[in-house]
Amino acid sequence: MYTLLIADDEPLIRNGVKKIIDWESLGFSEIFLAEDGQEALDIIRKNHVDLVLTDIVMPFMDGLELTEILSREFPQIHVVILTGHEDFQYAQKSVGLGVKNYILKPIGAESLYKEMKEICEKLHIENSQRQYIQSMKNQLRQSLPVLQEQTLNKIVCSADRNLRLYLERAKSLQLDMSQAPYEIGVMDLDMENISGADYDLYLFASRNIVKECLGKEHYVFEDGKDRVVILFRCGTLEAESHDLIYDVLCIIQKSIYNTIRLRTTCALGTTAATLDELNQAYRNAKKALECKYSLGSNNVYDIEDLNYLERSFYYPQQELHHLTKSIMIGNTKEIERAVRSVFHDNEKDGSLSGKNVKVIYMEAMNALLRELAGLKDIPDEMWNRGFVLYQKFETYSSLREMEDELIRFACSIRDEMNSAQTNSGMQVIDKVKDYVMRNYKNPEISLTSAAEFASVSTGYLSGLFKKEAGTNFVKYLTDVRMEKSMQLLRSTDMKTYEIAYETGFSNPHYFSVSFKKYTGMSPSEFRAKE
Repeated sequence: MYTLLIADDEPLIRNGVKKIIDWESLGFSEIFLAEDGQEALDIIRKNHVDLVLTDIVMPFMDGLELTEILSREFPQIHVVILTGHEDFQYAQKSVGLGVKNYILKPIGAESLYKEMKEICEKLHIENSQRQYIQSMKNQLRQSLPVLQEQTLNKIVCSADRNLRLYLERAKSLQLDMSQAPYEIGVMDLDMENISGADYDLYLFASRNIVKECLGKEHYVFEDGKDRVVILFRCGTLEAESHDLIYDVLCIIQKSIYNTIRLRTTCALGTTAATLDELNQAYRNAKKALECKYSLGSNNVYDIEDLNYLERSFYYPQQELHHLTKSIMIGNTKEIERAVRSVFHDNEKDGSLSGKNVKVIYMEAMNALLRELAGLKDIPDEMWNRGFVLYQKFETYSSLREMEDELIRFACSIRDEMNSAQTNSGMQVIDKVKDYVMRNYKNPEISLTSAAEFASVSTGYLSGLFKKEAGTNFVKYLTDVRMEKSMQLLRSTDMKTYEIAYETGFSNPHYFSVSFKKYTGMSPSEFRAKE
């Protein structure tokens, strides 16, 4: 519902306009009356008014003066000029004051109602738009921290961005980017032992601790990989900024640990003299952060202190070969020793750059994936896990965590290889057993012929049969022939020598000896008993 104010120095017109129209049907719940502009202004300053219907010529303050004041103090109020023909030229002056509607006196009730209905429709639309814009502003205000972080992320962390555009957005989001020079700090949180349910809680708590340590002078946000980034606006600092900020990062690191027992690794990049240099400063901070892989986590690293890192490149060729060999051997301790030796060279231990560690990690993953590719019917889960690990380098909080992950993956490949070998061996055994069942009548069947049929060596088949079938090939063949001969003795009237030939014995006497040894009875005794 709306409120209306009618301002006219003629009581007849004031009251007449109020009574001749059903204002309630147009959405008005309250109507105020004023006999001049000053009285109208007093009422408006004390009450909420949506629509003002005012004459121009009035004592003390005319309608144009009132309109001018309203345009400054209450621009949301919709003003309608109610004027006679002789005053119309004055009404036209109100165009510059935002007046969009005029009603010429005299006017009948029907015409006035029609005019006011159209005006009220416009008023409704304007109010709806105003409410929507206000709602958007409220939402924007609530979303301001998130939008600020997104914009800071683009300005600092993205090399491929329209810097001018994002600086304009920063200004509209109340971010002051005028305090050059700048320093960039990056914090990597050791979340390895944090459960998935508590992960966001610890991340949120860590950021809050950083903000409490810094106040509002500096900006804190995430870089998209759960690292906390701090944009230090050094123009607000009086002391030499770089060394001071290094000390601040040490304090923040201790505060996080003392408060929530979470270890962090911090790094400080190069100083950015201008906004254009922010991304390079961020990348240098990340480079310094990579020292955690070689020098250990839970430290604060400064890009300016990294000149001592090794100059030559270390490539663990023999160690990588030993890694793949250890998987074939299958011993877990051997795999663990092999993985750890990949990242440690006696001459350069502790001085590998982050870039060098990353290359070694990628080469180790390549070696493991090549071993995996040599298997048949690899589970999709194994491939997916391998590809995830291949891209996981920057998420590790320490070299130890990286090594442990590689050890687990290498052991999984070892298990897949063992499973594949077992499955392959059982397939060979099943194939040979089927061969025996179809050829046991042939006196010439042997371990050699069975191996040829299965396309494996005689020695391999002999060992595999003992391992997988629990007996040797000759014993298995004899068992099959004896079972078949007993079946024939029970169910047929065949002679003993006929059964011998039928079950693969070329010598009936040897068959009788073998049968008695197997059953404890001669063929005739077995038949008589059955």
